[in-house]
Amino acid sequence: MKKKGKQRPDRDRDEVKLPAPKTRSGLNAAIILIVMAGAAATTFLSLRKPNPGPRTATVVYSPKPAGSLTFARDIAPIVFDKCAPCHRPGQSGPFSLLTCNDFKERAKTIQKVTQSRYMPPWLPEPGYADFAYDRSLTSEQLGLITQWLAEGAAEGRSEDVPALPKWPEEWQLGKPDLILSLPSTYTLAAEGRDVYRNFVVPIPGVDNRFVRAVEFHPGNHKVVHHAFIEIDSKRESRYLTGNSQPPGFDGMELPPSVKMPMGQTLGWQPGKPPLQSPEGLAWVLQPRSDLVLQLHLHPTGKLEPVLPSVGLYFTDRAPTNTPFLLKLARYDIDIAPGRKDYQIENSYVLPIDVELMRINPHAHYLGKQLEGWAVLPDGTKKSLLMIKNWDFNWQGDYLYKQPVSLPKGTTLFMRFGFDNSAENIRNPNQPPKRVQFGLQTTDEMGELWFQLLPRNLSDLAILSKDFFMKYAKDTIEVNQWRLQQDPKNAMAHAKLGSALFSLGNVGEALQHLQAAAQLDPANPVPHSQLGSIYLNQKLLPQAQTEFEAVLKSNTQDYEAYGSLGYICVQQGRYTEAEAYFAKALEINPEDSVAAGNLKALRSARRSQR
Repeated sequence: MKKKGKQRPDRDRDEVKLPAPKTRSGLNAAIILIVMAGAAATTFLSLRKPNPGPRTATVVYSPKPAGSLTFARDIAPIVFDKCAPCHRPGQSGPFSLLTCNDFKERAKTIQKVTQSRYMPPWLPEPGYADFAYDRSLTSEQLGLITQWLAEGAAEGRSEDVPALPKWPEEWQLGKPDLILSLPSTYTLAAEGRDVYRNFVVPIPGVDNRFVRAVEFHPGNHKVVHHAFIEIDSKRESRYLTGNSQPPGFDGMELPPSVKMPMGQTLGWQPGKPPLQSPEGLAWVLQPRSDLVLQLHLHPTGKLEPVLPSVGLYFTDRAPTNTPFLLKLARYDIDIAPGRKDYQIENSYVLPIDVELMRINPHAHYLGKQLEGWAVLPDGTKKSLLMIKNWDFNWQGDYLYKQPVSLPKGTTLFMRFGFDNSAENIRNPNQPPKRVQFGLQTTDEMGELWFQLLPRNLSDLAILSKDFFMKYAKDTIEVNQWRLQQDPKNAMAHAKLGSALFSLGNVGEALQHLQAAAQLDPANPVPHSQLGSIYLNQKLLPQAQTEFEAVLKSNTQDYEAYGSLGYICVQQGRYTEAEAYFAKALEINPEDSVAAGNLKALRSARRSQR
C-alpha cells in the first residue's frame, strides 16, 4: 500500500503482516509545496546590461503626394488587418471600424491612440526581438493614417475598397474534436471591482489524447479581459467550488495540482490567434482530469452573462519532445510610496542546450520597463524582450518568429522597473502607498516566463532538476528575508520549512514547520508537511495528530484521510483503516492511491479469515 498525503517524504517500505501501503514521492511533493508557496528570489545582482537601444534603424515616413491618399485604397487595408480583428460586430472592441465613416467619427481619438502606440495593443519595442503575430503599426502605416486624416480623410472610390477578410463565424481552426464549456451561464455582477473567476469543467474520456491546438471563446467579449487555460490532473479544484453553479470560485490562487500542461502557455487575450503546437510538440490530455479556466472579468455597469468554451484539436502523433516553462521572478518586492525607479533582477544559467520559443512577462499596475536578455557562453548579449511602457491591461505572451538558440552555459536575465509615484497614471493608489508582493492587482508581481525546448528530450530531466534546486534555494532566501522583517510570519515559516525539507535539511525544516503550526494552527499546510515528516520517521502517533489537525481545517482533504488509513494499517487497526480509505474515495473517487490501498487491505483481510 502507498502512504498518502499532500507532501509525503517516505519512500521506504515497512514490513507488516498486510501488504505495505504505497507512498507518494516526497521529492515531487516538495516541488508541489514550493510551487504552491510561490516564493523565489535572489539577491540584487550586478548584471551586464543588454544593448541600450534597438538594433534596427528607425524608419522615417516619406509623405505621399498631397491629396493622393484615400480610405479605400490606402487606409482600409491597414484597418482590416490591424484593427478589425477586434473592432467589428461581436468582438471585444467597443465599436466597429469597418467603414470610412466609422473611422472619421473617431478620428481624433484614433490619431491619439495610434500615435502613442496605445492601439493596436502591442507592448514589445521594435528592434529587440522578432515576434510572430505583431499587431503594432509600422512607421509607414502610422504616417499614412496621420497624413490621410490631416488632409481631410478622403473616402475614395468604393471599387477600390478591398474585400473584407473572411472571419470565421464559429471556430477559426474549424470544428474542434472536443468542445469544453460550462454547464450553465455565469452572471457577472453589474458593479464592483474586477473579478478573477475560476471555472472547473470535467474532461470526458478514458484514454490519453494528444492535443495539437487549442482555441478559446470568451462567451462575452465585452467583459472577458484575459484567460488562462489550465489542467487539474488531481481534480483538487472541484472541492473549492462548493454548490456554485456553474462550478467555480473566485481568486487568483489555485491548488498546486493546477498547471499548464507539459510546458505550454495556454493564455488568451483579445486578438490572440489560437495556439497551435509545432509538429511533434502536441501535449497529452489525461483522462480523469479537470479543465480550469481562470477568467479576468470587467464589470460593465449591468449584469453580464458569461459562457466561455474551449475547443481542443487532437492528433494521432505522440509528442517527440516536451517544452519546459522556466520562471525568473522576485518575491521580496517592497516599493516605498513615491519611488519611481524601483528595480528587481534575477538570472539563471542554463545547464543544457535549448531553443527559446515564447516569452511571457507579468507585472501589475506599477510595472514600467520590463526587459529580458541572454548572455551566451562567449559573452555575446542577445536581447529577448524590451517593454518600455508596460500596461497591465494588455499583457500577453509572445511567440518568436524563429526559435532562439541558447547553448548550455547561457545566462538568462530579467530586470523589471516599477513606478510608485503619483505621476504614474496607472498607479491604483492616489496618493501612493507602500506596495509589496501579492496576488491582488493592487499588490505587485514581477515574473518573466521562458518556454524552452530542450535540444534532446533526455535533457528535460536535467533542466527540471537543476532549476528545482535554484527555485528551492531562492525560496529559502526570500522567506529568511521575510522572517527578518516579521519573525511571526507563519506562512514564511511554512514555506521556508518546505523548501528546507526538499533540500534534505529535515531538522531545520521541522523547526520552521512547527513554528508555523503554532503561529497559525488553522493553516493545514504545515500540519500536512509535519505529518509527512513524522510518517517518514515512523513516529506514527505524532503523524496522526498532524493529519487530524489537517482535517480540522479542511474536512475535504482526502489525502489526509488516506494518510490516517495508512497509519491505522501500521498499527493493526484495520477496521478504522478501511473507513479512512473509504472516506478518501467518497471525497475523491479518482484517488487511485486510496483505491489501491483499500483493495489490498480488503484482500489481505479476506485471506486471513
